[in-house]
This record gives sequence, C-alpha cells and structure tokens, in this order.
Amino acid sequence: MIAPCRMQLPCHVAVVEDHAGLRTDLVEFLELRGFSVRGFDSAESFFSVWPAMHFDLLLLDVALPGISGLEIAQRVRSHDAHNTTGVVMLTALDANDDQVLGFHAGADVYLSKRSSLDVIEAACHGVMRRLGQREADRPASPPRLTEQHWRLHPQDWRLHTPNGMALNLTHAEVRLLCALCETPGKAVTREALLVYLDKQETPFTLRNLDNTASRLRRKVQAACGLELPLRPSYGKGYTFAAHCELAP
Repeated sequence: MIAPCRMQLPCHVAVVEDHAGLRTDLVEFLELRGFSVRGFDSAESFFSVWPAMHFDLLLLDVALPGISGLEIAQRVRSHDAHNTTGVVMLTALDANDDQVLGFHAGADVYLSKRSSLDVIEAACHGVMRRLGQREADRPASPPRLTEQHWRLHPQDWRLHTPNGMALNLTHAEVRLLCALCETPGKAVTREALLVYLDKQETPFTLRNLDNTASRLRRKVQAACGLELPLRPSYGKGYTFAAHCELAP
C-alpha cells in the first residue's frame, strides 16, 4: 500500500533538465505549489543521489546529453518493482515514435516543452492521484494579503519595494503587475493577463507569461532581498498577495 503524501510532508520531485532557465522555472514554480523539488542538470547528477534519495515523481527531459531521460525512466522502473514513482517526460519533439518510446520506457505522461507551467503542474497532480498519492490534491487556500506595501510607477517603469528600494522593470513586467495590482488578493486568469498584455493566447504566449512571472520574482529577490508576493494559483492564474499602490 502506498503511503499518502500529505501537505506537511510534500511529495519529492526530481527535475532533470539540462536547460538552466527551464530547470529553474520548473523548480521554482513547483515549489510554490507545495512540492519539494530538487533540480539536476544531467542523468549523471541525478544518479549520484538516487536511489539513496527517494523521489515520488520524476520530471525528465527526453533529450538529455549523455544518458537520456528515456534511459533514466527505464532504470528507475527496473528498480521500482511496485511502480510507486511517477514519470513525466518533457520533450521538444512531437513525433509519435518518440512518444511511443517514452511510454515504453515507463512514462506516465508525455508533454511538449511548449506546455505551460500550469499544464505541467496539472500533469504532476494527475500522476500523483493515479498513484494513490495526496501530495497537494486539496484546493489551495486563497493567499492572504501580507502587510507589505509596494508602489508601482507604471509611467516610469519602476517598482518601489517595502524596504525603500526602487527597481527598474521591463514593459512586460510593468503590464503584468498593473493587471494584478488592480485586484490585490484575487486571482487573475492567465487568459485575462494575456488580453491585458495585448497578446493572443497561444502555447508560446502562455509559456512566455509564466516565464515573465518567474523571472520577475527572481529579479526582485536578487535586487531587493524581498520575495515578490506574486503567487501562481493552480488552475486559475496569478495573484498579487499584498497591498500595491498604483502611482498616477
């Protein structure tokens, strides 16, 4: 019998992806959603800790240099007699033959790398449910507004932080924050955000939106030492979980 994976004991996920930017986005996004995540840039680095370190779910790049994601899945499956480890494959290729190889190697889900972070997260939840896990299966509670006060100057493309610093933003970052700060504490769908950004909804623009949000959080943390209260809302979009004044 598989032991349930509860919120206070988050399910452990290994992200094996050689592209540094994508690996960082995946690790950060899934950690925000309650998973315990560790990133690896190669199969060799993953095998340096596995099987001594157990993972409930593997998120694997198919075309890794050296040992491929397919080979990782095959090796883990041969070691996992009771099939208790979930496997989600990510690939830049869409050919049916490649998908067949992925499923034969033991993949539970096979996704394009163009999939949005929301779709990838949903796939992880689906695999965990099928395995009988409960890692984060209950709906997330709406984020509470923090006591922090931020101030956004759209005309100057600057964000003033609660600790008195000012950060220069890109046009996309300003537009994203403007849309979210108009309704603090409430989720804004990714589709609505794309409309606000004057972008058509495509897999590329959805993924670009997720990347913009992820990079903005890292940018604020690195420059100001504060966590930007920009929260992904599973199945909904994003929320700004703090007070933010929009300067005229």
